[in-house]
Amino acid sequence: MAIQVSYNLNDEATYEREVGALIKFLKAFPGYHGYIITRDYETQIEADGHTIEVVPIWKWLLQSR
Repeated sequence: MAIQVSYNLNDEATYEREVGALIKFLKAFPGYHGYIITRDYETQIEADGHTIEVVPIWKWLLQSR
């Protein structure tokens, strides 16, 4: 599991920084699943053949692994 944490992804620079860093990691270490933990935003990002789950902190904490 590869995790980035950001309060929100509303700012374009923040979005590019967080997603870009996670994509670099996922390219270097195939087999990991990428997450971005946010305050309250939820979506799925498809980029460069990788899927990144964007989940609010409360939902991520309640997930069973």
